[in-house]
Order: sequence, then C-alpha cells, then structure tokens
Amino acid sequence: MKRIIFFCGVTLLAVVLSVRAAERAILVSLDGVRCQEMFQGLDPEVWQAQNEGKDIKTTDLYQKFWAETPEERRLKLMPFFWGVLMKEHGAIVGNRFNGSVMKLTNRHRFSYPGYSEMLTGQANDAVIKSNDKIQNPTPTVLDFLRDELKLPRERVAAFASWDVFNWIVTSRAGSLVANSGFQAYEHPDPEIRKLSDLQFHTPTPWNSVRHDIYTFRFAMAHLKTHRPPVLYLALGETDDWAHDKRYDRVLEALHRNDAYFRELWEWLEAQEDYRGKTTLLFATDHGRGDYSLNWMHHNDKLEGAAYVWLAAAGAGVKPRGELKTTGELGQNQVAATLARALGRDYRTAQPGAGPAVQLFFQP
Repeated sequence: MKRIIFFCGVTLLAVVLSVRAAERAILVSLDGVRCQEMFQGLDPEVWQAQNEGKDIKTTDLYQKFWAETPEERRLKLMPFFWGVLMKEHGAIVGNRFNGSVMKLTNRHRFSYPGYSEMLTGQANDAVIKSNDKIQNPTPTVLDFLRDELKLPRERVAAFASWDVFNWIVTSRAGSLVANSGFQAYEHPDPEIRKLSDLQFHTPTPWNSVRHDIYTFRFAMAHLKTHRPPVLYLALGETDDWAHDKRYDRVLEALHRNDAYFRELWEWLEAQEDYRGKTTLLFATDHGRGDYSLNWMHHNDKLEGAAYVWLAAAGAGVKPRGELKTTGELGQNQVAATLARALGRDYRTAQPGAGPAVQLFFQP
C-alpha cells in the first residue's frame, strides 16, 4: 500500500508497511474446546479418570495421541492445524499456560451467549441468557459484512451442527443463508441431496446437533457453488461428547475436524478466486472445567469455562505461530477481527464491540 506524504512543500512517496486486506474470510468455531486440548493435546488426568482402574497406556487413544511434550501431543491431535496452518500460515492467541490470555466477557459461559459475543462483539447478558431459540437482537458481523460488501443473500452463509444457530447468526431472519441442526440442505448436486437426506437416517445422541461431517459437506458444497466472500462454519460434536463424558470421542472429533481443515485449505489454495485472498479465523464459544472431575462442564461457577482462544491464518496474517499477549484479550474482539481481515471496521456500526486483535495483522 502506498501513501502520499506532503512535507515542507515537497511531495514524498512513502511506502507504508501495512497488511493488505483479504477479499474473503471464513470463520470456523469448535464448540467448547478447552485450552488444554487445543494447546496441550491429550490430558492424561482426564483420560485416566474415564478409565478408572485401568492402565491408560494400553488404550488405543493413549497410543494414538500421547507424546512427552504438549507441543508433540497437540501436533498428534491436530497435525494439519499445528504442523501447517500455525507453522507456515498463521498465528494463535489464548494459551493461558504460556503467557497469553483470552476470556469471555459474558458472565454465562455457555453456548448462545458465547456465540452471540463472538458474532456481535459484545456481551448481552440481560437478553442472551439461555440457549433458547430467540432471534439475536443485535446485528452480527455477518449482517454488517453483507451490508458493507453489498452481497446477495447466498454470498454470506452460515452452516452449523447445532440447530440454534439459525437464530444466532443474524438479527434479520432469512437475510443470509443459514443451515443448522437436522435441517435439509437444497443443492443442485444429487450427491449433496443424498447427504441431506442421509443426515436424518444417522441420528446423533442429541436431538439438536447433527454430525459435523454433514455440516462440513454442506458448507463445502455452498463454497463451490456460490463462492461466498463470507462463510461461517460452526462444528459442534466436541461439546456434546464432552457433556456425555466421552473424552475419547472429544479427541476423535477434534482429529476429524483437523482433517476437514486440511481439505478446506487445500481446496481454497486450488481456487484462483480464493488462493492468497482468504483469511481464516478459528475460535471457540467457551471453555470448560480445569480438572478431571469437572472438565465436562461449563457454567458461570467454573473459572476455566471463561478461557477461550483465537487463531488466524491465510491472507494478511503474519505467520508467527503462538503469540504472547501483554494484556487480556476478549471474546468480544472476534467480530471486529473478522471484519478487519476484510478491511472493514465493525465498530463503525457497533461502537460497543471490542477492537480487532491487531496482533494477527501487524507486519
């Protein structure tokens, strides 16, 4: 980027070192993923508690994901995220065990309040105080970007595994594509239509959350067909398996998610209209308890549930891996960070929103 500077009547041409805005942005959220698993991989205390009286070293999960250091364990759990995205293309904040803190600003510490804070840049504790299906009263960053970029409905889209997302992602029902929970997805590809039907024949243990693979496949189909500049992908199995106290399924879900990230990235890199022009953000809606007796829970009484993390990769992001922070970051900064990736200031529409995490974009 160049800027003309006038100094003492002489026109000087100065090259300003700044980060070029991306043309496209994708937000991905992983429901209820603790900092422990994200930054340290398999937690042996939690896995031992689930296998009381058994030598966990003999278990398949331990043998698959265990390593001596946190860095090795997280790499085994999410090899593409840590071995490629964060190593070569991105940066991440929120490792509370290594000098980087990011927390919720809402007091509730469960899903709808967390996602609303993420997408609106502010807590709304008086109104968003349950997981009930009520329309988000605050215009979200998805609403803002659709208006700012003057996009048709199909080119701002949200695909989610949890069915409450249709109410979370916009304050204007029907103003953008939203597909969540066990909801049919209409698409011209007959294979995608078959998948849409198949989701109803492969129920999960939870009435409101479908398997993440359907959410991911529908999102990819929409990307390929409609080429949206703004996409939100919200994966959910990590939270629900945790509530069911299935730590093994939580790690397996994270490992599958990592494979989805690889597929998404490789597809983006193969497309002329996305390659080198797309910023990806990765976030979570809340943390969980810190110990083997409460890791499956999250609420306003558990301090660990307040800790979250945020990662960025791709266009405009300085690839620096783990970043330490001098102060405490907030979940209320995600919305502005997503807009900032596209060269927009969300706080012009929502002055109460938190500022963008500029650490990602500093040259």
